[in-house]
Amino acid sequence: MKKIVFLTILMTLPLVAGTSCSTSAQKKVKQEASDYAELSVTYEVDKQVVEESPRKDSDLMRLDIGQHSSQFRSVIIEWVKDNGLVYGSPESLNHPFKGYKWLHYQVVKHLPKPGYQFFTYDRISTRDRVEGLFQWELLTGDTVVCHYHCKKARTTFRGRTWTVWYAPQLAYSDGPWKFCGLPGLVLEAIESEGKLAFRCKKIERETGYGIVLVKHNVLPMLNFSGNDLLDVYMPERAAELMMLEHWDVQEFVEQMCGKLTTPDVKGTQILSIQKDGRTVATIHNTAILYEKYPSIDIKKKYPHK
Repeated sequence: MKKIVFLTILMTLPLVAGTSCSTSAQKKVKQEASDYAELSVTYEVDKQVVEESPRKDSDLMRLDIGQHSSQFRSVIIEWVKDNGLVYGSPESLNHPFKGYKWLHYQVVKHLPKPGYQFFTYDRISTRDRVEGLFQWELLTGDTVVCHYHCKKARTTFRGRTWTVWYAPQLAYSDGPWKFCGLPGLVLEAIESEGKLAFRCKKIERETGYGIVLVKHNVLPMLNFSGNDLLDVYMPERAAELMMLEHWDVQEFVEQMCGKLTTPDVKGTQILSIQKDGRTVATIHNTAILYEKYPSIDIKKKYPHK
């Protein structure tokens, strides 16, 4: 009898209306939260997922900046959750974000502990000190992004070199993903190999979006016990698991959740199937992550069986 080992729900999602650069206010959305956004910046995030395919996935992600914290998360996932839907369910395909895929991660800065930022990917959580995390080189050159005058900077962070444009007029030492430490808000960031990029699409003030560090299981189709985040603390360990998910999905699931059986799974798209104790279908890809760790050799540590 076949047994589902793992599934994914990175579905292709429909283009959002009005993604051109604009500065506007929206009706406040009150949520149970620790902080509320006084500035919200929506970015188009382009990411090459694996080395084996040049195709890039795009998501719309929003940076909400409050009085004492900030949060960077997928607009699409937020829409699915706000409508009481399950990711990948037929109902979740009725959305206004055609052509986009959601990326399952978020970054929360200064919450719940000031001075730290928390990165979560599905159930995995890590943390970094904000102070001194990036070493920036301020460069000559300027441009305009979403109607704001921006200056240029560059950094090499955990194996990748980034060129960014930041707006001193927006006096927030913040940015998409983990970026921070500049005298202004990062509105655009491009990785030197062209595989990863963040580009500002819209800036809104006084939106009131709730800022919350999610601590529950964000993959509700898996019924494993213990819905809290698996805090692995170290970015290196998170990177290994995220690479393993693309390289050997069965091993990834077993390290994350233990062995799964059919009743553990409620989802749809099957990546790996076992029959008579033998894997008959799987995917082996080399994941492209925002952070590189040369010491982690997934192919050597987990050779094909």
